[in-house]
Amino acid sequence: MTLTEQDIQSFEEDGVICLRNVLTSEELVRLEHVVETQISTHEHSQTGYDFESIASQVWDRTSDVDVKSATRFDINGTKKRVLADTQARPLREPSDHRPQNSGMFFYDAAAWKTYDEVRQVAFDSALPKLMSQLLRSQKINFWEDTTFVKRPGTRQKTAFHQDKAYFQISGSQCVIVWIPIDPTSATNGGLKYIRGSHLSGEVYAPNVLFAQTYANNASGKKVPDIEASPDNYDIISFNTNPGDVIVHHVHTIHGADGNMSNQDRRAMSFRYCGDDVRYLNLKGAI
Repeated sequence: MTLTEQDIQSFEEDGVICLRNVLTSEELVRLEHVVETQISTHEHSQTGYDFESIASQVWDRTSDVDVKSATRFDINGTKKRVLADTQARPLREPSDHRPQNSGMFFYDAAAWKTYDEVRQVAFDSALPKLMSQLLRSQKINFWEDTTFVKRPGTRQKTAFHQDKAYFQISGSQCVIVWIPIDPTSATNGGLKYIRGSHLSGEVYAPNVLFAQTYANNASGKKVPDIEASPDNYDIISFNTNPGDVIVHHVHTIHGADGNMSNQDRRAMSFRYCGDDVRYLNLKGAI
């Protein structure tokens, strides 16, 4: 697959593009195996979290949050910040007939360090060449992978956010490749993007994904409260099938609804960096 100049210009204008039939069925099977392994072992993982459960515990003022074995984030510190944030509120879909907390908003990261299957797709699939074309970059570095899963009945939304402030990098030639393992649409938590938001010149403070409260020790300008007035923004989304990928610029604002369907929404995201990106010890970044 080769991108056209029109594809590249569309990405540069919108900050996001959907590319069809990029990954093979064999590559998807490899990623699916890793995702299911991550989920089944997450209670013993240092990097695996269920943000559906965590968000419910954060809004419960009576006890600390149980994160099992995970140590990547200071979740109880996050709880204190969320409860002290007068503008914070739960970002959850209305409940339906299913039992409370029947869903799962699973997060994990850095699978490439453990799983050959992830390294094979990240390094040896069509993705690096395509990202080189999309970024007009001579060189491509793989930065990290993240797993995001919303099981059926997941009420927790993903707060609108901008990825740049989460990454310890400087420069602008950076993209995030969202790889759906299941068919996705607005009904099961497909991602939503603010078209052209990467062109604003703003670098927003990172939030905690399940609320608009600052992540870690970050400070600065918060992402606008898009959830409160979505009609004021040019929001676009894509229906995808396994094999498709959505690529967005590191400055593009995006979020997602919960998954109140009866279908999984499993996905991995890969981050690729181009010529102008350098390491930066950025305050508030992971």
